[in-house]
Formats: sequence, C-alpha cells, structure tokens
Amino acid sequence: MARIGNARTIADIEYVIEPPSLGSDVTAWQAHGVKCSRDRHRFDGQSYSFSFEVLDLRFEAQARQRWHVVIVSERWQFRDAKAEQRGSKSLRVLRGKPADVLGWMRQCRDQKLASRKEVA
Repeated sequence: MARIGNARTIADIEYVIEPPSLGSDVTAWQAHGVKCSRDRHRFDGQSYSFSFEVLDLRFEAQARQRWHVVIVSERWQFRDAKAEQRGSKSLRVLRGKPADVLGWMRQCRDQKLASRKEVA
C-alpha cells in the first residue's frame, strides 16, 4: 500500500491545490481537476484554545480513478504554557486508492515545478 499520510505528501498536496490564505473567506475552489473545500472551527477557553480545519478534496474523474481525501489540521495553544502552539495534520482516504491520489499529486506537482522553472 502506498504511504500517503506522511507530512511530505500532505505538504505536496497542499502545494498543488494552493489553498487560499488563512485570512481569506474563500471556502471552495478547484485545482487541477479536484473540487476543494475548507471548513474551519475554533474554540477559545479560559486556559486553552484550539482550532481545526478540514480540507475536503474530491477528484471526480473516470469511475475507476475517483477519490475523496480529507486533510485535518489541528492547532492547540495553552495560555500558561511557555511553549509555542502545537499542531498536527493527518490525511485520510475516504474513497479510492492511495496510489491514484499519489499519482495525481506527483503529476500535478511536477507540472507546477516545471512551469515555475520556465518562468524563472
């Protein structure tokens, strides 16, 4: 089975889809044939706060290559802690094959990198 849930793969997918900045009100867009949407949730308590974001990605191509992936980002901050806020990201394939997601990501990443080299 393809290794898909690691930080590098998540970063590469985010690079390809170019999510809007955190301050943006955009919650849905398309990138390289993928329907993307983002939901954000936040809680501020007296001693801690957390936020999480769900990035929903759906590739609706040919029936055999369809996939649905979510990337969940989580950030925690404790008021009395001297350490910086903590965060994590995880990826889950809800439909389709991890190899199809990785193949799409590699192809789009390589195209994007090649086009940026041409511009420079």
